[in-house]
Amino acid sequence: MNATKIIGLLLFAALAVIAGGFYFINQGDALLGNKLIGFSTAFIFLILMPAFIVVRYRNKDLSKFNLNPPSKDEDEDDDWDDVSKLN
Repeated sequence: MNATKIIGLLLFAALAVIAGGFYFINQGDALLGNKLIGFSTAFIFLILMPAFIVVRYRNKDLSKFNLNPPSKDEDEDDDWDDVSKLN
């Protein structure tokens, strides 16, 4: 079983716990329901999402996604505050 399937199963379990939290809120135990919803939401966003990102981008060439590629002419950046360019 690969890591993506494990993360998917953990996501399904966290969503089931959230549904259980809403069930407890509906039954009158709001404190337990809110705790279940909060902890499972934190688990999804603080543990599962970074784990998914690490698994999906492992061994990938991320240099294509650089927003500011290095310029071929480095001299243009040296005089960025030169006022004579504006005239």
